[in-house]
Amino acid sequence: MPTLNEPNSKDSNKVASLRTPVTLWLALRLLSLPVASLALLYDKGWRSDLSVRTFLFAPWYSYDAEYYVRIVKYGYQAGEITSGFHPLYPWTAKILDALLHEPILSLLVVSSVSGLLLTLTFYQLAIKDHGPEIAGTATALFLCWPVTVAVFAPYTEALFLLFSVCCLLAARKGHYLVAGFAGALAALTRQQGIFLTLPLAWEIWESSDRNWRTFIQQWRRWSATLIVPAGYALWIAYRALAINDVKPDFSSAQRFIYSVMISPSHYQVFPDQQFLPPWTALWKATRILWHGGLHFSAYGDALLGAVFVTMLIFGWRHLRTSYRIYSVAIVLVGLSYHTGSLVNPYTALPRHLLLAFPIFIGVAARYKFQRLRFVLFMLALCQSLFLCCFVWRTWVL
Repeated sequence: MPTLNEPNSKDSNKVASLRTPVTLWLALRLLSLPVASLALLYDKGWRSDLSVRTFLFAPWYSYDAEYYVRIVKYGYQAGEITSGFHPLYPWTAKILDALLHEPILSLLVVSSVSGLLLTLTFYQLAIKDHGPEIAGTATALFLCWPVTVAVFAPYTEALFLLFSVCCLLAARKGHYLVAGFAGALAALTRQQGIFLTLPLAWEIWESSDRNWRTFIQQWRRWSATLIVPAGYALWIAYRALAINDVKPDFSSAQRFIYSVMISPSHYQVFPDQQFLPPWTALWKATRILWHGGLHFSAYGDALLGAVFVTMLIFGWRHLRTSYRIYSVAIVLVGLSYHTGSLVNPYTALPRHLLLAFPIFIGVAARYKFQRLRFVLFMLALCQSLFLCCFVWRTWVL
């Protein structure tokens, strides 16, 4: 038994096992900063008016980041494209901006802190079912995956994934109310947060030994599943009351989605976007890609999407049922989102699929990597190239 002067060996091992994923996160976070800045220099060239501020922050003003900066600066406005973006991420950054007075820096700080906490909680979730080695591999694969660059960008992914992992982790520990509130916060960060209701409900069902009578008697537990959609409902209520952005149209499922669940202003991003049955959207996308003539990023998104779905199939039998349910829901929704036929029918598909994070646990448990460091190095290299394309605006993240 350890004395007061002796470190607890179990705690020491726990800290040591966390050190590797945290170090990897820190290395990737630090690497992303010069890569983004150098990508900007390569694209724009050195100019005498290029200040340190521009060198550090200008690379991150790209795609959705511009909308989050606008929300931090001006809030939500009726009819603005920003009303389609969920509020928790930019509102958190807005609080920090009162101190920093630099919106893009505030957004980066929020995503960075969220990314660090995400790394810690993801490892803890993975170790619930597997040993430290598999948990470490799963965390490393997740961090180095090319599309995980979104976690290091001023995007919602880091905060959303943090709350999503916390939701599943709390559910695994039997803290269902905590899981419900974490899921609600995820739903206030991204639309896909509402699907956390599914794994939470399954974990509660499992805790009742799959007995309906026991399940009904434990109403305090299953009532936690109502908290998750309540978070989404809160955002809809805000859009309706504060910015007059909700005008319900029940004439079709498509119109209901874009009049209530998602802001009509989203059409300003992709005028011909649709939510279709996944098989319909996939068939349309396949035909469009087959005819050719699209931007190269369309084929890159399709390739990364196909690899991700393959990873889900590959690691399927090593995933808990609740993880399978959540991952399938995210993948099907991602495949259902058709962004049009002009440039890319599946714009940002790999980033949407990344939200099915348990897939990395299944892959790490299924396959023992003989040259893991080499694999991680190649993935991290691809991540840096992906970041360069983000800065150059040649690939929509």
